[in-house]
Amino acid sequence: MKLNIPQLDAMRAGIELYGATDFSIFSLFSPNENALSRIVVELFDPAGSHGQGLLFLNAMLSAIDVPRVNQREAIRAQREVLTRAKRRIDIVIQTPRYVIGIENKPWASQQPNQLKDYIDELSADLRGRIPILIFLSDKEEKSAKGEVINVPFYSRTSNISLHAVLSSVVKDIKANKPKEFVEEFIFYIDDNFGEGQMSVETDAPYIDAVSAEFDVKENRKALAAFLLSQETLHLRIINEIGDYILSQIKVQLSDDFIPISDAKLSDCLYQQYRQWGIRHTSWPLNCEVALESQKYFFNEIKFGVKAPDEKRLRGQEKKFASLARIKLEGNIPISGGRKTIYWPWEELVWDPYWGAEFAARLILQSPTGLVDDHPEVQELAQKFVDILSSVHELLKS
Repeated sequence: MKLNIPQLDAMRAGIELYGATDFSIFSLFSPNENALSRIVVELFDPAGSHGQGLLFLNAMLSAIDVPRVNQREAIRAQREVLTRAKRRIDIVIQTPRYVIGIENKPWASQQPNQLKDYIDELSADLRGRIPILIFLSDKEEKSAKGEVINVPFYSRTSNISLHAVLSSVVKDIKANKPKEFVEEFIFYIDDNFGEGQMSVETDAPYIDAVSAEFDVKENRKALAAFLLSQETLHLRIINEIGDYILSQIKVQLSDDFIPISDAKLSDCLYQQYRQWGIRHTSWPLNCEVALESQKYFFNEIKFGVKAPDEKRLRGQEKKFASLARIKLEGNIPISGGRKTIYWPWEELVWDPYWGAEFAARLILQSPTGLVDDHPEVQELAQKFVDILSSVHELLKS
């Protein structure tokens, strides 16, 4: 098979040239919570620019066992509806029979009594209508037991999920542009909240070649030996990314920029919310430039500057605050990304799932087979260097 690698690379390049299988609008702008809410309200609004009328809204209503609405009913969809408790419901859809609230919580934690307050708000001006609150999240709702309909982004076992709802109607979308958009959105949900795609079209030549080798009796033991070592090789490749980043920091900056712990990159990204970070020895506590998995097992990896905001932390979390946040707030000179309570700037990395398939593609796509020579790894290392330098200048000023 080794001798066939150039031919397999050429097949992959041809598939990518004409199919662009890795291209996604969602990977370009890495939607945050507000962006996801805008997408959801646009789809569920019968007057939305998708032109498909009630298709998406009725699909959701059917999934949660609520009677569908019809074309003659007046329907109003709004975002960021202010409550009397000075909170904002992400989406409110009003029909002659229902007042439907949708609280979108893909990542952030719930605030005390938040969902209970939303139920009270939806029930305040019913005029004979029925209140419904949909909690669009993979987390379990905490404050309104029995009064909230939990709809996860993705579920393996249930038809009640945003992924399942959109998948059930994608074939019925008449216009090409919204159909392509919804298909991209489904893939995004799968990759970020589900199990991800098992393989992509561009991997097919390599998979077929290995399968053909496995058909040869004499090769089966060698390939089985590789399977036994797969996890070790996977972790080694992930750690080589970390080693390369550290080498570039040492070459381009100074020895005063140090890792926040002795843990390897794979040890950190295997776990949820454990940073692999670099900081300068003079920086305030709890400030670093870091990589972090937002889900377990190398999934949804982001990169950015971590410096939690004391003003927005509560209770025991305040001990994780960083005095650096004051100087960094709104001053990090990098386009794109987003800001959260914990990160004054962050963005998803170019491929947010670093599983075994990612590690294999990294080696196959590298011009030399070395992690250090992969263009995206080089770009990530340079980003570390540039942002470390920028943050250091801000904190010195």
